[in-house]
Amino acid sequence: MRRLFLIFIFIAFLSQISYTQGYRYRKGVTKLSIGVAVPAYDFGLGNGINLSSNVKVGTNIAAEASYFYNWNYGVGFMLNYNVNPIDESRLANAYMEQSPAFTSVSANAEAFRDIAGLGGFLFDLPVNDYFSLTFKMMGGLRNLYKPTAHIKTTTAFSTVNYYETHNNQMVVAFLFSGGVKMIINENFNVHFNASYMGSTFDFEYKRNSKVITQSAHVGVLNFSGAVSYSF
Repeated sequence: MRRLFLIFIFIAFLSQISYTQGYRYRKGVTKLSIGVAVPAYDFGLGNGINLSSNVKVGTNIAAEASYFYNWNYGVGFMLNYNVNPIDESRLANAYMEQSPAFTSVSANAEAFRDIAGLGGFLFDLPVNDYFSLTFKMMGGLRNLYKPTAHIKTTTAFSTVNYYETHNNQMVVAFLFSGGVKMIINENFNVHFNASYMGSTFDFEYKRNSKVITQSAHVGVLNFSGAVSYSF
């Protein structure tokens, strides 16, 4: 929420120092956005000791270039990057629930990271001279890094450490987005966007010497603010 608040303050400041010249049609657009990445579906479900079930809200950064061949329709390419940390307290509690013999559990884990290269169709529907509704449908490849983790468990008689290895998977992914664009001046615009990208990953990794296979639908709902340059 703090990240979103800072984005809103930045956009409000930009609006105050700029001037509006009405809706203008530009063929080329480049855009940079930053926001929050909210885990959804199986991702962050909070059920069990799998790392994908114990993620929390993270950060989203995206860069986009697009070409509009008329007022309303265009094509574009996007690089989308998400980082979602592990909720280590929740993961430790999940391990505690696995055995009544555990007297204490501590967890240390890296973050999930995914990057996607996407291409697809964009729609710009003007409401008036200053605002328009924007939509996009994109598809491409998404690479997800499942992180390593170290969990230390203690019983009345001993200490047992669990180590999880990392895993990289790449799959086909689709992104759907909607938002609002506001014209600031002849070339600059600001945007508020919401998007969803979901993919099913088949992880294979080790927890100590045991091989774990896990299938999970990793969904991320992004809320972001953006600045674009039209030319």
